[in-house]
Amino acid sequence: MDRRLLHEIEHGKRISAEADAIWGRTGKANAIRLKRKVRMLLRGIEPRHTVLEVGCGTGLLTAELVKTGAKIYAIDISPDLLSVARERVKSSEVAFFCANAYSLAFEENTFDFVIGLSVLHHLDTDRALCEFLRVLREGGKAVFSEPNMLNPQIILERSFFRKYFKNSPDETAFIRFLLKRKLKKIGYKNVIIYPFDFLHPRTPDFLTGFVDVLSRLLEKVPVISEIAGSLYIETTK
Repeated sequence: MDRRLLHEIEHGKRISAEADAIWGRTGKANAIRLKRKVRMLLRGIEPRHTVLEVGCGTGLLTAELVKTGAKIYAIDISPDLLSVARERVKSSEVAFFCANAYSLAFEENTFDFVIGLSVLHHLDTDRALCEFLRVLREGGKAVFSEPNMLNPQIILERSFFRKYFKNSPDETAFIRFLLKRKLKKIGYKNVIIYPFDFLHPRTPDFLTGFVDVLSRLLEKVPVISEIAGSLYIETTK
């Protein structure tokens, strides 16, 4: 198996018991951040659609996907994280699979949407994006939220403080202009990528409302917006 995937399996085993906390998905600030990302990622998904969720992890996004009524196929390379997801989400509309994102057991043109919350930066993006394009239907959408490499904290996380932030050995982040070029080269169309989110996961509860408002203002400021914490990525086949 690919060395990178082996690292992710081992990483999932180490963090499964505290994954939501490590990934910054607990607390008031993170509830606001997650709610916003969910709204962005799930936009346009209807009960008639078939959705592939890549890197479902502990099932936080999967639990929101269920509410759309769509048929969901949720995959992750980590059996330990999948175990948590299966306990969290029990629905006949979700099928969980321990699967390799580079070699999916689905036919071409299967899915209306391929979505992921902070997953591409764990993968060999060229291989994964080619495979996602294969299983997307013509006109189908690929939608992701990913860390922005131009954000100062993320630069430090991915270089000097990888162990402190419990990053997996190979995970990275993206510069939007380079990722847009990659997506177009692979064959995706209508590529939209923009930075968002200045609300830090560790913002004290009493400040979250104010910082959230400030965050959305900063997102509209040229140049400054480029160092926001996340990237929204949307593209079609």
